[in-house]
Amino acid sequence: MVSRMDLCVIAIAFLISMSIMAGLSVIEAQQEIRFLIQNPPRYQCQYLGGALKVGIGSKPNTLNWFVAGSSWEILVLMPIYNRLVRFYNGSLVKEVAEDISISPDGRIYTIRIVDGIKFHDGKPLTSEDVAFTINILKNYSWAYYYGVFRNVDRAEALDQRTVRVYMKRVDAGFVENALSVMNIMPKHIWEPKFKELGDGVAKYNPTIRELIGSGPFIITDYQPDQFISYKANENYWQGRPCIDQLVMVFVGDASVALLSLEKGDIQTYSGFITPEVVPKILANPNLAIHVYWSDFYYHWGLNNKKWPFNITLFRKALAYAVDYNAIINTLLMGYGMQGSPGFVPPFGVHQKWYNSNLRYYSYNLSRTAEILDRLGFRDVDGDGWREAPDGSKFKFEIYPPSYDIIRVRTAEIIADSLAKIPGGGLKAEVKIVEWATAWSLIRGGRVDTWLLGSGPGYDISWLQTRFHSNGSANWNRYSNPEVDSLIDQLVSELDPGKRRELALKIQEILAEEDPAVNLYYRQFIAPYRTDTYDRWIRVMDDDLVNWWNLLYIQPKTGKPAQVQQTPTATVTTERPIIITATQMVQQTPQVITVTALPQPQPSGVNSLLIGAIAVIAIAAIVVALLLVRRRS
Repeated sequence: MVSRMDLCVIAIAFLISMSIMAGLSVIEAQQEIRFLIQNPPRYQCQYLGGALKVGIGSKPNTLNWFVAGSSWEILVLMPIYNRLVRFYNGSLVKEVAEDISISPDGRIYTIRIVDGIKFHDGKPLTSEDVAFTINILKNYSWAYYYGVFRNVDRAEALDQRTVRVYMKRVDAGFVENALSVMNIMPKHIWEPKFKELGDGVAKYNPTIRELIGSGPFIITDYQPDQFISYKANENYWQGRPCIDQLVMVFVGDASVALLSLEKGDIQTYSGFITPEVVPKILANPNLAIHVYWSDFYYHWGLNNKKWPFNITLFRKALAYAVDYNAIINTLLMGYGMQGSPGFVPPFGVHQKWYNSNLRYYSYNLSRTAEILDRLGFRDVDGDGWREAPDGSKFKFEIYPPSYDIIRVRTAEIIADSLAKIPGGGLKAEVKIVEWATAWSLIRGGRVDTWLLGSGPGYDISWLQTRFHSNGSANWNRYSNPEVDSLIDQLVSELDPGKRRELALKIQEILAEEDPAVNLYYRQFIAPYRTDTYDRWIRVMDDDLVNWWNLLYIQPKTGKPAQVQQTPTATVTTERPIIITATQMVQQTPQVITVTALPQPQPSGVNSLLIGAIAVIAIAAIVVALLLVRRRS
C-alpha cells in the first residue's frame, strides 16, 4: 500500500517537475525570439549615383506616420525612418536593435540599441526616442498600430542605449507584430506636437521640415498630387545608399504606369496591374517582371453591425454567391488562389498556423436561394428582385477601390451573380470611388460592404487586431465572446503547441460565422527596367520598392565606389554578409534573387532534453525516497 506520506512526496515531486517544464516553455519561447532575430544582409556599392524613379498606385492621404494606414502612406514614409527589427524574406533581422531579451515570465522586454545613430537633423537617436514612440502607440487608440501595442504597460529608457518595455499581459507576438512595423520617431520633433495638440495630432499633417528620421533617405520635395522626392542620406549609419536620389511618382492608372515604364520615365511600378499585360512586358528586352505572393487576404468586407449583415446565415448566403473560379481563373489568370474561410494564409510564415481541415465555399446560387428563402427574402412583387422580410425594397452597395481594376471587376462579378439567384436576385450597386473616400467610409462604419486587402501580422496573434471585438482594425465590426476569449488566450500563451490548437479553433469559428467573405490570395506582378539599374533584389513576399532595393540598388554605370563607406554608428555583426552581384543567384535572365537567410540553430543542449532529464531525475528521487521509507 502507498501511504499518505508517499502520495505527498509523489505530488510534490510532480509539481516540481511541472514547474521546471513550465519554466522551460518560457525559455523555449525566449530562444525562439532570440534565434529568430538575425543579422541583415550587407552589400557593397560598386557604383554610386543616379535617380531611381518608381511609380506607386495612389497618392498618400497623410504623411503623419502615427495615423498612416494605407499601403501607399506606409510606403512613402518607409525610406526616412528606421525600425528596431525588420522582416527580410520571412526572417526577422536586426536593424536599430542590437539585442532583445525577454524576462522568464514573458512580461518584460529589454532592448539594446546600436550606438551612434543620428537623425537627419544631427540629433542622436537614443533609447528615449524608442520609448517615446512605444508609449505614444500604446496610449492613443487612434494610432494605426495601437492594436499591436495595446498590451504594453509602459516603456522607459534605462540609459542612452537601453529600453525596457513592461507588458500589462504576455503578448507572444509582440516582437514580430509590433516591433517589426514600428518606425522610430524623433522625440524632439513629436513630443512638443503632442503637448500642443493632444488628440489633434490624429488630424495633423506634418511639413517636410518635420519629416525627420534616421533612415537612408531625406525628403526634399512633395507635390501632393504628383510625386515625393528624396536625396540619399550621406551620413546614414549603415553606409549611404548606392543611388543619389529617389522619386516616388503617384500613378493610379496602371496603363499609364506601364507606358511610363516603357519610355523609361520610371524604373518600376508598385501598383495593381492585370496579368494579361505580362506577354507585352516580356516582349520588351529592357523589361522584366518579379512575381511574388502577397499574404494579404482580399475579402468582401461586411458590416456585421448593420442589418442584415449581422445575420450569420445571410453572410453565408453571400459566400455561396461568389464565383471564385471566375475571379481566380479569369480575372487573375491563375495568379492567385481562393481565400481560406479561416483567413490565415496557407503559405509562407503563416503556413504553420493554417487550418487545412476547413471546408471552402463553392459557387452555389441554389444554396444561396435556399438560405434567402428561409430568412424571408423573397421576390413578392415579381420584378425579379427579392424584397426584405417585411416586404420593403432591399438593396446594398459594394465599394471597391478605383485604383485596383481586379477588385472593381470582382465587385461587378459578385453583383452580376447576386442578380442571377434563382427565385429573384439581390440588388447590389457597385460604387467605384477614390480610395481616400472608400477608406474613410469603411473606417467610419458607414458602408454596407466593400472589397479590401488586409495584411496579417507575422505572428498568429494578428487575429486579435482583425477579429477581436476590440480589435483596432476589425473593420467588419465582428463580435463573438468565445472568439475574444480564445484570441486572448492565443496572445498570452507561450507554448507553440497550445498556440496552434487555439489558432485552429479560432479559424474553425471564423469559417462557420463568416464575418467577411475571403475571396483570394494574390500573386503580384512587379514590372521593372533592366537597362539602367543593377542588382534588383527580389524578395519572396514584397515588390521591388522594398527596403533592400532602396539601400543597395545601383546604377549600371556611374561614379565608382572606390572606398567602402564606413557607417557612422557602431554596428555589431556576428557574421557580416556581403554579397556581390556575381555571388547572387541568377533565376531568370537579368534578374537577381537573394534567397532567404539561413536560420541559426540554438547552441547548447535542447531544452526538451533538459526537461526530460529533469523529470527522470525527480522520478528517481521519488523512488529512492519510497525505498528508504520502506527499509526504515
